[in-house]
Amino acid sequence: MNGLWVRGGAALTFACGASAGIPAGAAPIKSGARLASPTVVLRVDYTDFSKLFGDRVIASGESSFGVSKETQLALNVSSGRRRAGGNSIEATSVAGSIDHDWTDRLSSHTSIGLATNGSIFARRQFIQDFSYRFGGGFSATLGGKFADYGSNNRVTTWSAGAGYYFRGGSFSYRFSLLDSNRLGVSHAHLASLRLSDPAGSGSTQLWLGRGSSLYDVSASPTAAKGNFTSVALLRRQPIASGVSLNVGVNRTWYDTPNGSYRGTGATVGLTVANLKI
Repeated sequence: MNGLWVRGGAALTFACGASAGIPAGAAPIKSGARLASPTVVLRVDYTDFSKLFGDRVIASGESSFGVSKETQLALNVSSGRRRAGGNSIEATSVAGSIDHDWTDRLSSHTSIGLATNGSIFARRQFIQDFSYRFGGGFSATLGGKFADYGSNNRVTTWSAGAGYYFRGGSFSYRFSLLDSNRLGVSHAHLASLRLSDPAGSGSTQLWLGRGSSLYDVSASPTAAKGNFTSVALLRRQPIASGVSLNVGVNRTWYDTPNGSYRGTGATVGLTVANLKI
């Protein structure tokens, strides 16, 4: 459940990790003051892996709402299934997060998650990010993440990133350093370009990733040694007042001691903003 998106105070926040495909949380673009009314995001991700590595499907729902001008809360529930070699594994995860604007320049993102199976989600996960907005459209982010996949498989991640906002879009880059108690130190790069429509109603976002860690990108975190290259594209298209359709595709190439293979994925989701309760 790693991602990057625009948060309050126009500061770019990165959830640490080496996401392949479209990062979770990427669909809603949040900027300025915290949301006064609840927003609901529904999403389904499907990935097909080549060479008999099976497939994976994850369905998730997230509700976010502002509790004050500076603070926003979110609750995410996800259900996943992974099939490979005639076996099927299912898991459910629950995560909660708090986004807070400390000043008009400094903001933070805190997230805690629990899951039932470490082959699809991390069993326990904690994320802490701090973002600072400079003048001239520049921002910077520092973050840390701890993920426990079970069976004595734990990963600590440190990341640093920067973003630049320009009229009609933004560009961001993040470097992550991962330390696994099983596999040692690895790294990942993730760059993103987001362009808004001329009328400002929708947007298109591209991600490019490359690294030596397969945590968060492989079909099985327990076999997370190797290299990856990924590309993902997401279109956010408004279809009604306060309702947007999110559609994306992605491809990841893996090079591991067990052989080279690829994952081809698709994402479809719906964002409903400013719900009246």
